[in-house]
Amino acid sequence: MKNFKRIIALVLVTIICICMLPSCSEDVKYEAHTRFLYSLDGGNTFKETLQEVPVNSTYYLAVEMQVVQSAETDKEMITVATITIPNTNVVDCYLDDHPGVTVNGTTNTLDNSISYKFNVVAGTSPSKFRVVFECKPLAEGKASILVQYDDLVSESWDATGTIKYVAAENQ
Repeated sequence: MKNFKRIIALVLVTIICICMLPSCSEDVKYEAHTRFLYSLDGGNTFKETLQEVPVNSTYYLAVEMQVVQSAETDKEMITVATITIPNTNVVDCYLDDHPGVTVNGTTNTLDNSISYKFNVVAGTSPSKFRVVFECKPLAEGKASILVQYDDLVSESWDATGTIKYVAAENQ
């Protein structure tokens, strides 16, 4: 009888421990999909490739982001995406569906870059989150635009888009 009570107590403790384990949502995996789109016609048309932009000319950079999760969760999951643009004067930054509402970034004078943080909602079928930058290159050279996601998404899903700034043509 004494052993029976110990077995019952052990079974109850085991059941309680199992119930206290993290839910299945802890096993959810997150993938980020990022696209860099460029426009030289005032943002009217965008394409994924742009080889060169003359210094002091204006171009538009659109960054599309999606965070896909492998399974539904009880609560809405939000990841923070940080977009860093070096050697560029960002004239304007706005969400694609809110033109005219400027988003401000943080300037880093040490490496001559500007960074923006955005909340991107994750989902099993997420909509695209798109932000548009109106840019002017500051100096000749390559600029690597970096998109880094927070700890919800593995750093292997961070993305880089490279653009080449060239000397302005003589007019």
